[in-house]
Amino acid sequence: MDNVVTRHHCGDSYDLDAALGKGHIWCYGVDKLYGIVVSDFVFDCDVSAQFAHSPFFLVGLTAFIHSQQRQEGRQRNRGLFTYVGHDDVFRGVFEKGVIVRNVNVSFLPDFYNDFLPGRYPSMSNLEHVLTAPSDNDIIPGAVEVLQQLGSFRPAGNIARMYYDSKVTELFSMMMQREINRQSLSADNPVPESDLANLHQVMAYLNAHYTEDIYLKTLARYAGMSQTKLTSLFKRVYGTTISDHISTLRINLAKDMLADTNWKIEAIAGTVGYRFHGNFSAAFKDATGVTPRQYRKTLL
Repeated sequence: MDNVVTRHHCGDSYDLDAALGKGHIWCYGVDKLYGIVVSDFVFDCDVSAQFAHSPFFLVGLTAFIHSQQRQEGRQRNRGLFTYVGHDDVFRGVFEKGVIVRNVNVSFLPDFYNDFLPGRYPSMSNLEHVLTAPSDNDIIPGAVEVLQQLGSFRPAGNIARMYYDSKVTELFSMMMQREINRQSLSADNPVPESDLANLHQVMAYLNAHYTEDIYLKTLARYAGMSQTKLTSLFKRVYGTTISDHISTLRINLAKDMLADTNWKIEAIAGTVGYRFHGNFSAAFKDATGVTPRQYRKTLL
């Protein structure tokens, strides 16, 4: 990395060495508590990296966009991921020409062992939260918080207050996920065969949410009635099928609105809305602002 600069009075931004590629990585950290990283870069050659690290728990959004996807104007929704790191060495390979865009938060042991219990005495033994969710897990609100961390630019004198609140909010969502999981397992558990069918439906939704999706098709895919499917889906995942599809579409639209090369009408069709008016209404219902207003907040 080269050319460290300050970004809106807080954190540090590093430009990628021009000999390797282009892009930047922005970092904001509070010593021994947490670190936030926002990156957008592409290498002009294959690059391998490794570094030693102490224990941490990472939650983030990431997308890898291949050059062909970019040429065809296709977008890939950034997926939520977690990583539990122990005293170890990270090793990774970045392929030539693949655009890497992500925003993540790394929680350090002092955050969940000392900082949170110090603020909220009823909380203790929080390490049970540090488990990686499956591909089918839904963590309501987590994507939105990470997107806010990636786009909001607080002034230096309020940055610590803002980031403390947001990372605490994100961790509370991970805690709620674990509470929901334990509750589902202990109280009238869902049969394993039904859970497996629900996970297949979830995987289908996550892969095809920009397309027309019909409940009767999902019910047939799951091997259960429409009534049973909608009821079990809400019970297991804490949201309805239609709300989940809408959330995926709106989150993808938020990422696309950051790219001014995309016209809003084109974004509507790409994320799954046939009519621009329906897209604008759904976007405002979800965010409180229109797509055009949201784009202005990013500039």
